Amino acid sequence: MAAAIHTQTVEATVMVRVSQAATGDLVAGARAQLERVDGVAVEDLSIAGLQPGLNDTTVEAVATLSVRGGDRPADAFTDCVADRLADGFGVEPERVERVDPPG
Repeated sequence: MAAAIHTQTVEATVMVRVSQAATGDLVAGARAQLERVDGVAVEDLSIAGLQPGLNDTTVEAVATLSVRGGDRPADAFTDCVADRLADGFGVEPERVERVDPPG
């Protein structure tokens, strides 16, 4: 019997370092960095700001993320997602909020 995998949707404002050697555009690079974080899938992402660097560009992005492990209460879950994002290489969360499901 397979265990159910629960996901929740969050909106996050994050700073993401995108290598200048990354393939594609900055949106694709930021999406790839975020999706390297375990249990995170990017549903939507928009660029809110840029900060060029010598080897990478820091992108401020607003992203809608689908995150596995959504069995916790809202506050504990968003804190957990922020911690998980912060553990990702080149990702610094600024704000994480749960998105209430429609209905």
